[in-house]
Amino acid sequence: MSLTALFRDFCYTRITSGATPLTEEYKHKMVAELLASPLRSVMQAWSVLDFYDYRHLWAEGFDTYFGYESGYISAETILEIVHPEDQEAFGMLYALCLEGLLNMPIATKGIGHFCISYRMRDANGNYRRITETNNIIECDPQTNIPLVNLAQITLLDTAQQEAPVTYYFSIKDERGVDVMRSCLEKYDKRVNIFTENEIRIARLLKQGFTSREISERIFLSKHTIDKYRKNMLEKAGKVNTPQLLSYLAGLNLV
Repeated sequence: MSLTALFRDFCYTRITSGATPLTEEYKHKMVAELLASPLRSVMQAWSVLDFYDYRHLWAEGFDTYFGYESGYISAETILEIVHPEDQEAFGMLYALCLEGLLNMPIATKGIGHFCISYRMRDANGNYRRITETNNIIECDPQTNIPLVNLAQITLLDTAQQEAPVTYYFSIKDERGVDVMRSCLEKYDKRVNIFTENEIRIARLLKQGFTSREISERIFLSKHTIDKYRKNMLEKAGKVNTPQLLSYLAGLNLV
């Protein structure tokens, strides 16, 4: 079964069956607000996916940045241009995120964002590494089930086209507690899943701070900072900090 078919089936069985659909008038209003938003001017390619009906409410920028004819990108085609070697990791990580959101005891609208970096095929058949940043912009007010997702696609200026699928998330409940970690821990540890603390430490390393200085800034022991650094090296498959920072920079994470 194709990646598109799997996601369509997931949406129909897990979202459509348990949520109340939005009116077409409300959907049009959401898109109109995005088109009038300053955010539009800073996004490269982007799409708005209606999970309930499994269709795009809008897609833009794929002609300019990927060479596709206007109207080609849809919910039925966009997953088919994910690199074949990235589809399994992409599908699993995306599904685990949705699974976590579906079990959320609080509203999922605006709860945070999740970013995934993978390779996407352009109209010429070339694969380009991109970062996709996802935000739930509407949910069912009764069940908290996510209904509409905004996906922002950013081309990465990196030579690391063969890097594995990577993932970064910031999804927390009203107490600031990370609510996705237990769900994502179900996934194969070989995938580079960087936590918020790891990215924070990496950004401080890029600024030139030592482990001791970082520990004093974020109130963790030097031993803990060094452990985070070791974990990041293992996830990225690198042997030293300069290599790690170069890798993370290539994925637009630092």
